[in-house]
Amino acid sequence: MDDVMVSILVPTYGQEKYIARTLDSILMQKTRYTQEILVGEDASPDGTRAILKEYEKKYPGRFTMIYRDVNMRQTDKSNIRDLRERAHGKYLITLEGDDFWLSEDKLEKQISFLEAHPEYIAAAHRCVVVGEDSQPNGEHYPECIDSEYTLRHYLYNIMPGQLATVMTRNYIKYPLFDTSILEKKLSPGDRLLYFALITHGRIHCMPEQMSAYRHVKKNGTSFSANYSYTFGKEEHWAYELMKYAAGTGDKKAVKYTESVYVSNLIHALKLKKISFSEFLKYYKNVKHKNTALYLCIRKIIFSKTTFRKMYKK
Repeated sequence: MDDVMVSILVPTYGQEKYIARTLDSILMQKTRYTQEILVGEDASPDGTRAILKEYEKKYPGRFTMIYRDVNMRQTDKSNIRDLRERAHGKYLITLEGDDFWLSEDKLEKQISFLEAHPEYIAAAHRCVVVGEDSQPNGEHYPECIDSEYTLRHYLYNIMPGQLATVMTRNYIKYPLFDTSILEKKLSPGDRLLYFALITHGRIHCMPEQMSAYRHVKKNGTSFSANYSYTFGKEEHWAYELMKYAAGTGDKKAVKYTESVYVSNLIHALKLKKISFSEFLKYYKNVKHKNTALYLCIRKIIFSKTTFRKMYKK
């Protein structure tokens, strides 16, 4: 399997209404590069599995279907992590079972760029946000509109692109960095991945909208549809990010993640989820306190000005 150029990873759960559109958008790809399609069906409670079996029968050999007997949330490994470990490709791209690609040459463009630019660890592009009906809903994803993604973008809550737009080198098959932070089942995991990537390489951002991100706020299976604020989880996520940054030896990354951590504390304080004395207790975890506060102020100003103009409806 060393000749596989790209592994397409499709984690899916409870997405019978959308999974056919997802798979069709993969099948429409026109590329000279070899690919494998790994679908992880995570013990769905609906008809997702039956649809996958239809595709498996209709397109023999095109898909590798992994049908879970037990939902991976009940194990020590996530669905996507298992798919990444099974992947043989030189590159990895994830397409969750409710999103879909719009451009038939998306894979061709991203692989060609990474082949020609070995100094880049990933290549992303822009997306269209759609609703349950697969039509644009007017939202704007906080994606990078510059040609290169940086730590400064990360600090300001701008992503290189939505997950289905980000193609990476296979950092599991060819160990490029410490992946421990991706193995802790922390959510949102895509933001941890982007941080690991940007602290170990360069990320190119293409201007084309070649993917559709389905944002269903109610009764969906996405992170945003099921999110509810809990200070403990948010603090733990930010603390793990800060700890990971310290392990990279990148001083700038450390300061930026400390700012993310402080921002989380300020948010919790504002929501009255923690007291001021508790704030001070957690604040002791921050080494560069003045810098972290300064970066927080810059982030707040940016979010109320530039970010709002660029990404809000």
